[in-house]
Amino acid sequence: MSYKLPSIFRTAFGINAPIYVADVYSNQQSPALNYSDVKFVDDQQSRELSWLGTPIMFPIKIHGGSYQFYNPKGELISETIADFQMPASSLVDFSRAKNITRTDVLGNNGTVKEIYGFDDWSIRIRGLCLNEPGVRTAEEQKQALLRIEQIAGAVDVLGSLFTEKNIHAITIESIDFQQVQGKPDVIPFEIRAISDEPLLLTLDEFE
Repeated sequence: MSYKLPSIFRTAFGINAPIYVADVYSNQQSPALNYSDVKFVDDQQSRELSWLGTPIMFPIKIHGGSYQFYNPKGELISETIADFQMPASSLVDFSRAKNITRTDVLGNNGTVKEIYGFDDWSIRIRGLCLNEPGVRTAEEQKQALLRIEQIAGAVDVLGSLFTEKNIHAITIESIDFQQVQGKPDVIPFEIRAISDEPLLLTLDEFE
């Protein structure tokens, strides 16, 4: 099966921009993928490789470990999950607002702004689960994402796009899967999440 990635992204997410991959691997194209409309760029900072051997420009990994889940009785139980490498096609959008209080000024223009801090980062992750021969299927990736979505708490995340914003954990708010007509092995997904930070409580000792 041939995957025309730019066309699939436009169908699933309405993205008209082309897909970018590193130029150093532009001559190592796989017959399983159609590279028309794909732009090749130099990326010297790639650290992870896809199943094709091409570098992933901004790899994202869900860090495995012990997490809390609800069992069928509604009780919290601990289970261990493995690391999960997000599909190489994943795109991430970030946005964040400031917590600002505005006070009107009588007899003058404008307002007085009081900044109390920053809101959580709003995060949108979009991508495609594709068959990776000899590694994992699209359905296996979907099931792994569904399991991660069931975690009752924050999820540790690794990747330069997150660490540069001081994001080390996220809380998943929703997940959405779509269908692409005529391509059963292509599963578009969209994850909505917010950044999460551990709260450290300190107790002062009084005499």
